[in-house]
Amino acid sequence: MVIHVKQLTETIERDQKELEEQIAEQKKHITSEDIHEGFSSKYVPPLPAPAPVPTTKPEKKTTKATETTIEVLNPKETEASTSSTAPSKNDDNEEEEELPELTPSLEAFSKLSVGDYEKSFQFIQNHRDVYVPGASDALLVAAFTAQTEGKSKYAKQCVHQSLLIQYCEKLGRDGVGLFFKKMITGDKRAIRVFVDDVENTYRHIVNRVKISEEEARQGREQIQLVPENPNQTISFNVPDGPPPEDLVLEGPGTEDLKVEDVRKALQFRWDIFSGYSPELQEALKSGGLDGVNQVLGEMDVTEAEAVVNSLDAAGILNFAEGGIRDETGKGQS
Repeated sequence: MVIHVKQLTETIERDQKELEEQIAEQKKHITSEDIHEGFSSKYVPPLPAPAPVPTTKPEKKTTKATETTIEVLNPKETEASTSSTAPSKNDDNEEEEELPELTPSLEAFSKLSVGDYEKSFQFIQNHRDVYVPGASDALLVAAFTAQTEGKSKYAKQCVHQSLLIQYCEKLGRDGVGLFFKKMITGDKRAIRVFVDDVENTYRHIVNRVKISEEEARQGREQIQLVPENPNQTISFNVPDGPPPEDLVLEGPGTEDLKVEDVRKALQFRWDIFSGYSPELQEALKSGGLDGVNQVLGEMDVTEAEAVVNSLDAAGILNFAEGGIRDETGKGQS
């Protein structure tokens, strides 16, 4: 899945404002007198300073699918960084802006346990290149990607480490020592403010991933079953099981049918139905067209076409006029 990055505007601005107010209030209670040996209030990066995190251009989409977006949190921080950029919606002819990437040090930093402030503090002291412009956004991009891939634990770790960096940056030149002093010594108020922000930011990413996945599902190419006219209905002949051993043909129109031919047809229908996913089987049993179309809409076009063809071949699908319309890209259900 191709992922593009853009700035959050309305929703995250509110969260960013609250974050800044909380940090400003927290800073009032953090003074240089609080700093002891091991938490230098004069945290001065060695020279020369490490370079900002590298960036890469995202691959452009060429299909009809709706773009999935990663929303970079803290747009104001992004504007202040020359390397941490997030594109807004542009025309196809305009150049894509670049995504911040995880460096090897940042990747190792992202895997530290949530809440282990001492290890994170030691890591920053030993790896100055994780405390550079673009690092916090690179971690948020990694969090979004991980959540999209179902790696929720790692996604939350990335959010946690990103906010560690942001809090230190917000506290100014002495921010690293000031922030970690409060966290490592167990300042309850400081820890509560930070943990709440991690939870809120992670929930926001989870919600954005869900929205992006839904937009992608609705916007991408789909195969849907649609009646050719208002008078036509679509129904499904769902088998209850394989044909019985003592199959008997009765009723008008069965005089010229052979029992073995009918048995083969019924067995074929059962074999086809049994091969479907549990979700599709349940949708077919319910008899509702919307439910079947929802399952088809979650498949790629090739798979959905094969399913529709097998439904027709097995006699499960009943079209009054035998027509199947390809509603590609319309996302109807």
